[in-house]
Amino acid sequence: MYIKNNNIVHMAKANYDLPEKELLKVKRLAHARSKKEAIVIALNNYIHRKKIEHLIAAEGKFPLKWTKSSLKKYRD
Repeated sequence: MYIKNNNIVHMAKANYDLPEKELLKVKRLAHARSKKEAIVIALNNYIHRKKIEHLIAAEGKFPLKWTKSSLKKYRD
C-alpha cells in the first residue's frame, strides 16, 4: 500500500521471474529509483499507449458537429 495524491492505493503482491537485463534497462531509461518503480512506470506507459491506440482507431467513427463559430464560443 502507498499513498498517492492523498489517496491510498493498494498494490498486488506477486513474484515473477523477470529478465534482469531488461528490467535494469527500463529502470535506467525511466530514471526510476527502484525496480518496482520501473515496473509501475512501464505499466503506466503501456496503458497510456493503449488508450492512444483506441483513440486513433475511433478516429472518424463519431461525427463532430463543431463549427468554427461554436469552437470560438467555447474558447471565450
